[in-house]
Amino acid sequence: MRSKLIEGSVIDMKLKLLNILSGICFFISSACLMSVPFLDLKEGFTTVAYIFAGLFWFGLICGLVLQIILANACKGLPTIKKNKKILRIIRIIFWVLLITVIPVIAFFNNNRFLLPVNLFLVFLSAEIYWVIRQMGRLNENER
Repeated sequence: MRSKLIEGSVIDMKLKLLNILSGICFFISSACLMSVPFLDLKEGFTTVAYIFAGLFWFGLICGLVLQIILANACKGLPTIKKNKKILRIIRIIFWVLLITVIPVIAFFNNNRFLLPVNLFLVFLSAEIYWVIRQMGRLNENER
């Protein structure tokens, strides 16, 4: 009986670790967008630009794959109601930021900093939403 309890807690810890790794991958992906204004692209794409692009896609794809694995592992687990307010706020922030992308592109297309910062915040809010949602499912204290 005790070995099943220990096995369950080890699996929960592994899933929580996967969720943290997913959050780290997502942050790396989003943070690469902040490097765009500082890249010198007058002579074409440099090695640094390709490195940041690779890190962006690597972090995004790894984070998505880890979230898919977590979603499959947590299919039957209930979502904790305590995180609903936080998730609602993050969802509203995401939609507001996503809607502001259109005016930023239309009116501030000469600004090198505004669009990457806006996209950074859009990606980060979407990624935080999924990580917090999975944290609510993996919280073993309230199951």
